[in-house]
Amino acid sequence: ETFLAEVMRQVAEIEAQCAILDKKLQGAITEKERVEAQAAACLDKLSLAERLVNGLADEYKRWTATVCDLKDLQMKLIGNCLLSSAFVGYISPFSMKFRVALWR
Repeated sequence: ETFLAEVMRQVAEIEAQCAILDKKLQGAITEKERVEAQAAACLDKLSLAERLVNGLADEYKRWTATVCDLKDLQMKLIGNCLLSSAFVGYISPFSMKFRVALWR
């Protein structure tokens, strides 16, 4: 009977240790799942950030091209104004005879 009591005590100690180890295992599994979920969220954020950066790089190229076009138009602005004012003067309501008279 003492032998049986000793074996039962050892079994109880081992079961208590198993319960402690099961709690540790469950805690480790929970922590692993939390970290995996956090890693997945970080990967999603990284993917969104890469899309944003690529979109901004495309916008930079587009804005650079627009600035070049605007600088080109700025250089041509005076000539375009001169040409348009000459055209307006040419099609003005004054007849050719009147304009020739103004020249004399």
